Amino acid sequence: MKKLMITVLGASLLLSCSQEKSVEERYIYQDDKIIDVDTGDEYLLEESDEQFVLVHKDGTQETIALDETPFFGTSLTDDYVSDWKNKMEERQEKLLIDKKNQLKEKRKERYAEYSDDELMKEFQKYHKEGKDMTMQMDMIAELLERGKISDEEAPSLLEVEPELINLDIDIEAPNDEL
Repeated sequence: MKKLMITVLGASLLLSCSQEKSVEERYIYQDDKIIDVDTGDEYLLEESDEQFVLVHKDGTQETIALDETPFFGTSLTDDYVSDWKNKMEERQEKLLIDKKNQLKEKRKERYAEYSDDELMKEFQKYHKEGKDMTMQMDMIAELLERGKISDEEAPSLLEVEPELINLDIDIEAPNDEL
């Protein structure tokens, strides 16, 4: 009887140890990727958020659909995709802010030699002569940045509807125009 009990306990212990890991135990979310702890494979979400790049331990890669991953439909997938989307939005927002700051800096350099009044006169000259509207908006943006005019004055100075004003424009003004 003792031998039978020891054999049964030993067999059940072996069975419990040999059982496959759960999805939550086998796949972990770490540093923008999901790692298969058994094989070392890494799953990286692509831009489309519908496909993963599967990077095998030997360095080879393959693309697989999100719904073909072994962890599809688990909270791991939902958390990973949600975090990925949030990080992408944060990156895009940061890039947009950086781009706007670069535009402001370029504009500031472009009009550095002008006083507020001189820049206003230059704008009025451009506007009267009907010159490039992009340059007019650029000058208005600099005047707004300097506090010479208000947001409410800008549309009337440009003689356009407020929704048509784009002050985040990227221009490369020829030196002889200013």
